[in-house]
Amino acid sequence: MTPAHPSPATLHLALLGLIGLALLGPSTAVNAQPEVDPASAPQVDASRLQALEQRVADLVRRVERLESAPSAGASTPSTSKAGEIHWTFDAALSRSPFNVTHQSFDRGSGRFDILLKVVEPLADPLPWQVATGAEVPVVARIGLADGTASEGLVFRLARGPRLEPGAILHLEAYVPIEQAGAISGLSVGMRRE
Repeated sequence: MTPAHPSPATLHLALLGLIGLALLGPSTAVNAQPEVDPASAPQVDASRLQALEQRVADLVRRVERLESAPSAGASTPSTSKAGEIHWTFDAALSRSPFNVTHQSFDRGSGRFDILLKVVEPLADPLPWQVATGAEVPVVARIGLADGTASEGLVFRLARGPRLEPGAILHLEAYVPIEQAGAISGLSVGMRRE
């Protein structure tokens, strides 16, 4: 037995009923709103608006800082501001198969952070298939303000164990806080086995 279809007249009446509900709904909703003291409403809106404007301004400044930072080159150090360090990256980290998208150093904690974007499939992904907190094949040579250098700063995976193109890896390394103040540069590259 096939189900009965509604007649055109029934469909027409149902459509008119829906249109009526649609027209009636907004006017009922408007009338059902609680009364608001007009004197207090602008203050609430103004403070929320001001907070949102501040957040947008902060985000705009952060984006401008990131956009104005020079991209990392294989042998060209990045421009640094007072208190920052000069960074250099080898070709494997700055061109292919990775690209450095961000680097930072916090003198207060002795922490280095690098964000690497995977730009092409890795020839040997095995050294990168590690758990969070484990060493990755990235090492750095630290340049000190007195002109000397030290070897052997090893980076660890902080986040991002995916390795397909487009993925981002967050690497971190630490130096003792007492050494952090003397650092003037960092030369970062792939560890050669």
